Amino acid sequence: MGHRTLVAYDRNGYDLHYAHWGVDPTELTPETPFGGPPNDGWARERAETLLAPEGGQLSGDSEMAVDPDPIATGLSFAELDGYVDPIEHEALYVVDRDFSVRTYLVFGLDCRSFGRDGTTVALVGYDGDDDAAYLRGWLAGARAVRGVCGPDDGAIVRALRWLDPDRGTIVWLTKRDRC
Repeated sequence: MGHRTLVAYDRNGYDLHYAHWGVDPTELTPETPFGGPPNDGWARERAETLLAPEGGQLSGDSEMAVDPDPIATGLSFAELDGYVDPIEHEALYVVDRDFSVRTYLVFGLDCRSFGRDGTTVALVGYDGDDDAAYLRGWLAGARAVRGVCGPDDGAIVRALRWLDPDRGTIVWLTKRDRC
């Protein structure tokens, strides 16, 4: 499994791209809009011991971490909801026209919190790897507490809102057919 990241570039609407091994947000610049080479050397080395040479290839020899071919173009921010999947994607990066990058972790939450069945997605802004690790651990702990205390409707949602008022944006994607 890679560090699957969606990267949305703000052009005339958002152009959505995919980075299987993730990308360092500081590498997304006007000179390198799709980042440097992907960080997949360890996977290639491991795959060489598992795959016969005639059996195909692990992936193309990409020079860029982000696939330059967009998944979709001209999307509004709300339309990104149709592409963000908490099972498939670990993060969403939003790249503004000046190449400033807003980073979000993708969390799937139980929709019973909203009185519906299914899953909703929370995009939680974070700053760096340490903050991302803290948030992942926090969510795992919150789910464990909920498992012990019972499915109090909205407990994780209320906790995310309380988590850190200075954290910045928490975006809720609640696509109708998802919840």
